[in-house]
Amino acid sequence: MRRGVNWIVICALLLTIGGPAAGREVVRGRVSPDYGFAPADIVVQAFIETDVLNRAISFVIESPQFYESSSTELEGDRAPRTKEVRFRMLPAGSYEVTVTVYGGNEQPRGRFVSHVELW
Repeated sequence: MRRGVNWIVICALLLTIGGPAAGREVVRGRVSPDYGFAPADIVVQAFIETDVLNRAISFVIESPQFYESSSTELEGDRAPRTKEVRFRMLPAGSYEVTVTVYGGNEQPRGRFVSHVELW
């Protein structure tokens, strides 16, 4: 009886903790600067979790008056873990920065969103 209870407790702990993919973010990011004077260069860094399913990454910066994007293919688990894009000479405005990692069939796998204010 005691052995059965121990087994149940161990199984419950394993389910709570999860497998190796539990809690992993597919992409994290950093935007620099997140505020400043225009015109300004904005650097967006993406930190990508290694995964064979990663096929592409896109960087988008947009405001009501401005839109720019950059995208590139990824070679799954052989792709670099860090990608960086510099958006140059952005005019004053309030921007949303989005980095998205895509899998097969252009399905989003993960997304990072940040905001930038330029005066």
